[in-house]
Amino acid sequence: MENLIFILVLLALGKLSRKIPAFDENTANVLNQFVIYLSFPATVFLKINGLKLETGLLVLAVVPWVLVFLSIISVRLISRALGWDKRLEGAVLLSVALGNTSFFGFPAVSAFFGDHNLGYAIIYDQLGTFFALSVFGTIVVSVYGSGSSASAGGIVKKIMSFPPFLALLCGFVLIRAEFPPVLVTLLEGLSATLVPLVIFSVGSQLRFNQPLSNVLPIGIILLLKMIVSPVIAFAILAVTGIRGDIFQVCIFEAAMPPMVMAGILAVTGNLRGEIATAAIGYGILLSFVTLPLLYLLLSMA
Repeated sequence: MENLIFILVLLALGKLSRKIPAFDENTANVLNQFVIYLSFPATVFLKINGLKLETGLLVLAVVPWVLVFLSIISVRLISRALGWDKRLEGAVLLSVALGNTSFFGFPAVSAFFGDHNLGYAIIYDQLGTFFALSVFGTIVVSVYGSGSSASAGGIVKKIMSFPPFLALLCGFVLIRAEFPPVLVTLLEGLSATLVPLVIFSVGSQLRFNQPLSNVLPIGIILLLKMIVSPVIAFAILAVTGIRGDIFQVCIFEAAMPPMVMAGILAVTGNLRGEIATAAIGYGILLSFVTLPLLYLLLSMA
């Protein structure tokens, strides 16, 4: 539970930093750019390098991609019904499709189900959510971002110039390679900055007093991500007949709040970043209620 407390403390420190003159309005942007160009690519590369693919655990990789696909359909329908603009639709889509399955999901799974089940959460994250962030997240920013080109060439150009996606490609090409300890230490050092920087940045941009117009999209994000998604995951697993630890961990990961990096992508991609970051903050706070309740339900299943 120490990791969960760590996240809350960093959010609070980010929020408090707005009252300190040394942290000006450009601080969050600087932190976000550092994450996009250094911290995140280093993390992607390290996670992919040496990854062991096991077909027996395929369902843990398939479920998050199914949720991404269904998120696209549901958010598109809601956006048309409510008349949202592109930037708002893109921010909501990122927030609903991508869950905080790693640096919130890992400690949560460890706390509720034990360290011996953490491997299932890692597979769900690395083969599912993490790949979706690198590929799907880049596409969303390219299509929905302010001033972005909607042409196929423009989208491909943005994807191929997005540092985390380049790191993903390099990771696959060099998946079995061994690197000098100095390089590994450098990458691990950069990767270690990811969690504190992104959570601090989100905290600094968090606004609890949201305009009335923001309440509905934030509520829709939290409903779809933290309630509807685990229900869909339950239905998928029920059809496959899978039970036991994989069943519980998969549903638990599907119920995680919106991913912190989704908020960073929304901000740097000129989407409605204030919507995404607010959903992240509220989602993390709400998860301290929803996750224990879900655990009780899974224990009775």
